[in-house]
Amino acid sequence: MQILWLRLVQFYLTIGFKFYYKNFNVTYLNSVPKDKAVIYLSNHQNALLDPLLITIKSTRKNYFLTRAAVFKKPAIAKILNSFQMLPVYRMVDGVDIIEKNKAIFTTCSKLLSEKNSIILFPEGSHNLKRKIRPLKKGFLRIIEETLQKYPTTEIIIIPIGVNYQNPLEWGDSMSVYFGNHISPDAYWKDNQLDFLGLSEAVSSEMRQLTTHIDSISEYDEVQEKLNKLKVDFTKPIEINRCLENNFSYKGEKVKDASALYSFFKALVKIFYFLPYFVWKNKAFPKIKEDEFIATFRYAMILSITPIYLLLLVLSISLLFGKVIGLSVLGVGILLPLIALRVK
Repeated sequence: MQILWLRLVQFYLTIGFKFYYKNFNVTYLNSVPKDKAVIYLSNHQNALLDPLLITIKSTRKNYFLTRAAVFKKPAIAKILNSFQMLPVYRMVDGVDIIEKNKAIFTTCSKLLSEKNSIILFPEGSHNLKRKIRPLKKGFLRIIEETLQKYPTTEIIIIPIGVNYQNPLEWGDSMSVYFGNHISPDAYWKDNQLDFLGLSEAVSSEMRQLTTHIDSISEYDEVQEKLNKLKVDFTKPIEINRCLENNFSYKGEKVKDASALYSFFKALVKIFYFLPYFVWKNKAFPKIKEDEFIATFRYAMILSITPIYLLLLVLSISLLFGKVIGLSVLGVGILLPLIALRVK
């Protein structure tokens, strides 16, 4: 039942992304093994969308480490646990954080020994800035404990780069790059893991898989120059090459949204006026972190919008007949898809 549930959820998420993103591209630098323990280590920009996007394209049924704050309400915690999400704790979660995380890390080690796959975000938090931030030690401790307790376990580390063109917008384009595999064996000696060496190897690979603006003091200036060049941020290898060559960009430039897109986007807002009103006036004002804007918008597209469309179609079918009702259903499905394709 668990596998069936996960497959149904994954299918629904995939359909939802077709109504959210204009383009969704995936690149595998190496194939993902199906019969080995895998740790996916990704950059983290866009809150809960990042793990969802990764898992539907990773070809594995993954466990996630997710910040503990979202598990506070029992009902939500039950749902998250059904998605194979595990809480990871931060300093703000209390004084017993170390003991709590030890238990979670032990669970992860057991999962890896059973050849499962786990998604972690080693930066430790989300941030919309286009850079790889210093990596935390959690994933290193999990690997070390696994190799100490289960020395025959073969672990494959797969660095990931998640890339968004305009992460706060509906109709955005994005890409996921699954990088070159890294084996912790090269960093294992005398029953201990070389934390510094492995961390740098993972960070270096991740910096190739997403746009990495290294300078903090000049970040805004660099970002502005890239925006003026109209670079395609979903192609990080080209962007990083551009940064290395003094902003010499030879990639394809991103076109501005067409007038036709603006027209169809307006039609979508009119057709879905009630969900749009709830989003704009009720949900959006309560979002405190920009990194959660896309997550909450996508959640509404998955939940409130289908219910609204179903009720609208049923009401019109009762009033004007099934033919007109089905026509409204067709319009409700096609409008957003057309808007995304003509952008």
